[in-house]
Order: sequence, then structure tokens, then C-alpha cells
Amino acid sequence: MALYGYCRVSTADQNPDHQIDALLRAGVVQENIFLDRASGARASRPELDRLMAALGDGDMLKITRLDRLSRSVQHLINLGADLRTRGVGLHVIEQGIDTETMEGRAMFGMLAVLAELQRELIVSNTNDGLAAARARGRVGGRRPKLTQRQLDQAQSMYDSGDHTVEEIAATFHVSRPTMYRQLTSFQEGRDCVLVVYRSSRRPKTDASNRRLGETGQSEKIQKDTDRKWWPIAPARRSKVKAIVYVADGTVARVRAVDGNLTRWQHDDRGYADVPVSPPLTDLQIAEQLPTLSIRIGDPRPHVRGKLREYLIL
Repeated sequence: MALYGYCRVSTADQNPDHQIDALLRAGVVQENIFLDRASGARASRPELDRLMAALGDGDMLKITRLDRLSRSVQHLINLGADLRTRGVGLHVIEQGIDTETMEGRAMFGMLAVLAELQRELIVSNTNDGLAAARARGRVGGRRPKLTQRQLDQAQSMYDSGDHTVEEIAATFHVSRPTMYRQLTSFQEGRDCVLVVYRSSRRPKTDASNRRLGETGQSEKIQKDTDRKWWPIAPARRSKVKAIVYVADGTVARVRAVDGNLTRWQHDDRGYADVPVSPPLTDLQIAEQLPTLSIRIGDPRPHVRGKLREYLIL
């Protein structure tokens, strides 16, 4: 009869010393301890596979806790059946389980269910946390390689037809594939909406002291402010179907864009004075922009530094 030990940590920076020390105290020699650095949800792990190949009739496998062996009920059941078939005992040190006894086998089954339940709770809580963070504008992951201002500049360069993707990528010090991913949606000619982010708590005024952005005044004044002026590249103008105005993190209104480009005005910077409709109701949004998943009053937190963005319809 030989004693074998198995321990597992999920990530490279976790310390398995506690498990190794417990196995050594239980009589397992260092040479017979197998260590994996992998998720317990994975059925196939390099050291576990080596261990299972080494076990034979009369041997005893020792672990500190069931979740070190696996976090899947089905995998634990399969492992337990395999060990019993081959005449290998299982001793779970910290949970007092010994599959050579009837009570130990019953406890093995119950704790296997609890191990999977614990993992599902962790996954559920993680997903809830990520959803809450996204609702507050924190999306996680890597920081974008290009700011929104750089994306607008890159798109304008591409739409002008005077620059290749390679030249644009070199200008912004990103790879060609990265730039292609940023440009591809408009290259495919898909319709879009322009989303504009504003804050009513920080009012802006022009040279004549006229309030810009969220005016808090009549629809006539607000509409006049909403239509001027946007840096929409010429090749993109026919694709912009509406402008969504977000004030203080909430969708304030949606205006349809006049698709007759002869009614648009332009300045020497390439900015466009865009004719827009009165604010659409939710019903009108659903009818005119059926693929737009935005409605009046929806939360849309402002991301620092982002003034506007395009959403594909």
C-alpha cells in the first residue's frame, strides 16, 4: 500500500504550502505529492492525470478538502467511482472523510454537492458584481488603446479617402488589426446613432453668453442648441439616424436626424449643423429605431473623458 497526496491552487500566486504541510503530517512523502495550479472546474489537469495513472489497488489518496480535488459534483462522483473500482481509498483530512467506511462514502456524496453549490454561488456573485460595475460605467478589462477623440480623428481620416489604414494606424501608434477593428463597423456601411454625453451641473456658454448643452429652457432653445455642431465625417453622415442626448448619466431625449444631407450645413472644420426632429417618444423610438436598445430615462453613466460615441443599429 502506498500513500499519495494531491493539492491544488487556482492561480500561480496562491500558496499551496498549507496543503503540502497537511499531507506531509498525514504520512505522505514529498515524492508522492502532486500539485496542480488550475481551476477546480477543469476535469483534466496535468498532475491529477499523472496521479490517477500512478494509483493502484490498495493505495490511499489523501487530500485536504474535497474542493481541492474538484468543484464539480459529476467529476467528484466519477473520480470516487473510479477509485473504488481500482481499489483505491480516499481520505479527506480536514473534513474527516474516509471512503473505506460506509459513513465516509455517504459524507463524500453530500460534500460533493456542497462543493459545487459553493462554486456556483461564487460565479453568481461575481457576475452580479460585474453587472453592477457595468451599470456604473466601469467595464473592467484593458484600457482602450485609443481615446474617443482619437477614434473620431481616425474615422475622419479613413472616411476622407486620403489615408490608408496602415497610415492611420502608424499615426496613432497602434497595430493595423487594431485599427481595422475600430473602423470595420462603418466600413461595412451600417447605420448608427450618435450618443452625446453632457452634465447640467457644469453649464457652458458661448461668446454671447448663450448656454450650451443642457439649457434648461424651452424646446425651441434646446433644439437649436442640440443641432449644432458635430464633427461627423462626410462618409458617415448618411448613416447617422439619430442623436441620443445623455444628461447627468441618464438618457434625456432622442432626436431623429434629417436624412436629406442637402439640408445640413458645414463649416471649414468639417463640423456639421445637423437638422433634428423634436424629441421622440419611446413608441416612436421603437418604431423608427427598432434595434436601438435605449429608452428615455435609461441610466447611461458618463465615462470620464468621453464626450460622444457611435452605437451601431
